[in-house]
Amino acid sequence: MPAARIPDITPQRDHVVTAREALEGLYLKLEQEVEVRLVAAALRAGWSAKEALDAIDQLRADAA
Repeated sequence: MPAARIPDITPQRDHVVTAREALEGLYLKLEQEVEVRLVAAALRAGWSAKEALDAIDQLRADAA
C-alpha cells in the first residue's frame, strides 16, 4: 500500500518574507476598495467618473 502523499514542510528559515511582501497584497486591495468607494460617492453626488478620477489623482499628487 503506497504511503499517503504528504507535502513537504517548508523550513522556517526558508519562510521569511519582508514586511513589504507581507503587506503589499492587502495594501493594494485596500487602495482599490478606497478608490471604488470614492468614485461611487462622487457619482452619487452628481460628479462624472472622469471628474472623480481626476480629483482622486489630484489628492494623490498633493499627498506625495
